[in-house]
Amino acid sequence: MSLRSLGVSVLLLGVMTSIAGASVRSELDLAAKQGQVAFILVTEPGTAGTAEAKAVVQQAMLRVKRSTLIELQRSNPENAALVAQFRLAGAPMPLILLVARNGVIAGGLLASQATPEALAGMVPSPKKAEILKALQSGKPVFISATRKGMPSEAKAAAACAAACSKMGDKSVLVRIDMADAREAAFLAELKINTSSTKPVTLVINAQGQVTGSYTETQDVASLVQAATRTGGGCAPGACAPGAASSCAPAKK
Repeated sequence: MSLRSLGVSVLLLGVMTSIAGASVRSELDLAAKQGQVAFILVTEPGTAGTAEAKAVVQQAMLRVKRSTLIELQRSNPENAALVAQFRLAGAPMPLILLVARNGVIAGGLLASQATPEALAGMVPSPKKAEILKALQSGKPVFISATRKGMPSEAKAAAACAAACSKMGDKSVLVRIDMADAREAAFLAELKINTSSTKPVTLVINAQGQVTGSYTETQDVASLVQAATRTGGGCAPGACAPGAASSCAPAKK
């Protein structure tokens, strides 16, 4: 089940700040510092299914190395800031959220729909987590997917770097090696053909929409224009509420 269908899709564009409840905040900070995946079990006293949800999370943790469980009681006043920030006030309970190793919210499932496999499957690859972090900071992303030895590898990456530089500190460049096994599933989500003999460049705007997809090196102006354009397909797990649900990038 998607975050959107649970009414909490905005979690993917939320930024975790220091105003959160002290205890939960410190646990989240420690998990990020130690490079752990954090499963957040959101409950309230007396919520049916809490024990079962906890058991499912614990089973998922057996599949995810360096992971931890953090329990967040929605009715605890110390957690009021987190509840407001993640818009949990009207969310069904219990709910399970996943925080990536770099501290960004990467997904969530209603506990009644969660399985150990589904929870483990929400853990993003390193590059996907990097992209989510940028988007949660409101920054568009230039993705340069290449493979060592490609003739125009350096030229494509340089164009993205120049576009990123032109936008100042308002965008992020993420380079992905097509041969990196850890990124294979994410590259498939992005509809990037890893057998391509040419670099692939994707541009994702600040709303999480893919607004440019190129297999030829683009000029800097075109890349910047794409980064500030609205509309297009949704990057996997990244769109804000109301954005297009399709993940197919708009071909250029």
